[in-house]
Amino acid sequence: MRVYYASTAGGVRRAVFDLMDALGWERLVERGSDALLKVNLTWDYLRPGVNTGPWVVEAVAERLKARCGRIFLGESSQILVDADRSLRAGGMAAVCERQDLTWHNFSSNSWVTVERNGLTFGIPGICTRMPTISIPVVKTHYRTGISIALKNLYGCLNDGRHNYHYRLPDYLAAVNMAIPVLFTVADGTVSLEGNGPKPGKPLRTDFCAASEDRVAMDASLARTMGFDPSCIPILEAAEGMVGSSAGLEEVPLPPMAAVPSFHFSPARPNFVARVEKLLRRSSRGQGDSPLMGVMRLGARQWYRAAYVLLGQKREAMRLIDGLPYGPQWLGVREEER
Repeated sequence: MRVYYASTAGGVRRAVFDLMDALGWERLVERGSDALLKVNLTWDYLRPGVNTGPWVVEAVAERLKARCGRIFLGESSQILVDADRSLRAGGMAAVCERQDLTWHNFSSNSWVTVERNGLTFGIPGICTRMPTISIPVVKTHYRTGISIALKNLYGCLNDGRHNYHYRLPDYLAAVNMAIPVLFTVADGTVSLEGNGPKPGKPLRTDFCAASEDRVAMDASLARTMGFDPSCIPILEAAEGMVGSSAGLEEVPLPPMAAVPSFHFSPARPNFVARVEKLLRRSSRGQGDSPLMGVMRLGARQWYRAAYVLLGQKREAMRLIDGLPYGPQWLGVREEER
């Protein structure tokens, strides 16, 4: 299976269009059908590399509009994150308005119970009504090593998904089996290294990648990030279930001469994550203890304070000022710059 790479040096819009054309996206998307764009909105604060970049989403949506009916943008809230707020904080609400996308917060809408590989869980009802196109951001994750194509569907597990951490690779493989994805476009314009998925370090990497195969994409991007794919548990769990890394072919699109190569710092759990792991050690998916509610409140306050006190807000604005496509985080369309 092929994984295509494109440089964003000549513009994100051009890179995304080239990737979709290389995939032959029109053969994958039925004319007139509705479509769901599954993005990553992991944090409700503005921080490059944590959430999918709005410029990538806008380019995909613009390309799809000539063939699709309605286009929905979907993500769910998390135990510490309000998806509605995240939509606004990262410039994605402006993209929805410009491209006439319908925002669909999974957490505020219906879920459908499914069973895969002996696991029972809920997925968003919208995922049973229309095809999904996945648009993750390239980043590290302290639980899964990397968070890209396979991990992006974590937000399609029902709202109790934080209780699935004890078998996370198995649940991720299962939810990817339950939700067919036409293709994935990975945002590597600004990636995240170190202690992802939230408190890591933004890293300007200036590329995008695309593939029909989520396993092949994650295996390829793991190497691009400097990691051994055989050490990524979610790849082992998903291999042969929703795709395969066997016969992987990496294709850089001109003018990119070769697949990019980096050495991302790996992720390790921060204090909040270590405490949560300790509290969940004996629960094995049986639900939250009363103490978890207290921890949740404390973690929210910590992240809010850290965003300002640890300089994350200043760092975000400094990055935006220095990026050629940074202003779109603040609501500016690419061709308007």
